[in-house]
Amino acid sequence: MSERKSRTLRSIEIATHCVPDLNACVPLYRELLDYQLVDQGNLPESLTSAWATPTMTGMPYALLQPASGAKVYLRFIETGKAGGYWPPVTQGWIATEILTTDPDAVLEKLQGTAFTRIGGPADLYPSPKSARALQMAGPAGELMYFTRILPGGSRFGLHGAKSFVDRPFIMVVGGTSLADIHTFYGDVLGQRIWEQDAFRIGQMSHVLGLPRETTYPMSLARIPGRDFLLELEELPPGIERRTVPDGQLPEGLAMVSFGSAPLNALKFDYRAEPHAIDLPPYNGRQVAVIEGPAGEWLELID
Repeated sequence: MSERKSRTLRSIEIATHCVPDLNACVPLYRELLDYQLVDQGNLPESLTSAWATPTMTGMPYALLQPASGAKVYLRFIETGKAGGYWPPVTQGWIATEILTTDPDAVLEKLQGTAFTRIGGPADLYPSPKSARALQMAGPAGELMYFTRILPGGSRFGLHGAKSFVDRPFIMVVGGTSLADIHTFYGDVLGQRIWEQDAFRIGQMSHVLGLPRETTYPMSLARIPGRDFLLELEELPPGIERRTVPDGQLPEGLAMVSFGSAPLNALKFDYRAEPHAIDLPPYNGRQVAVIEGPAGEWLELID
């Protein structure tokens, strides 16, 4: 079996959000959620060349790390354009799910700030050890889930938070054909797919103007180990793709970066030839970008 078929994606490393103004986002994540600023500056041509996004060269960015020290990051890039993704719902990367020790305390801390409550906190299933989640929209419309996992409380063996607000551990992607998403993440990338029952997503139905009891086909793609998952959702027909400005990343939750199998073994149709990037957290590793069936961008880090 080839390396690609065995497993392309090995870990989640960065969730990248394009936002109108860094100063409206970064201080809040630092002050309210205890994220640490580990790198900032202007996007160099080496990185924008790897992404094939030439008009982003020089745009300001900030890289944030959770207080736990986990090497999983939030990256904000200031594009100056107000083009979020929640609402309205569009295809592509939808949400960043972050571990926390206490979603109720997160809500209490974020109330009255630029964060807006979308749903929860609520237990996800009837069990004393159920995961419990809060959904919030951030200052640029970024949809963030804050989830508590108790010891022994994950059906998938996932580990819980090591700080009040810890690392991203699940990324949510949605498109209008779950079959196409399964083919990409299962057959092309070689991740194991766990099919789930259709699931109510109240905040999604609210924004789409659908009855709250509407259910959405959903699956999970496993990333080896007990740290990360991808949530795959089928959206109703007619949901548009995310806007991609010329020479730039998609708007909103623009891209997810993954530690990957060796790039030279994958033979994908990369947006550009792999580049070695010296910035944190790449630290000289090779980087290349591919696109998924819902228009989502995946950055692969060798």
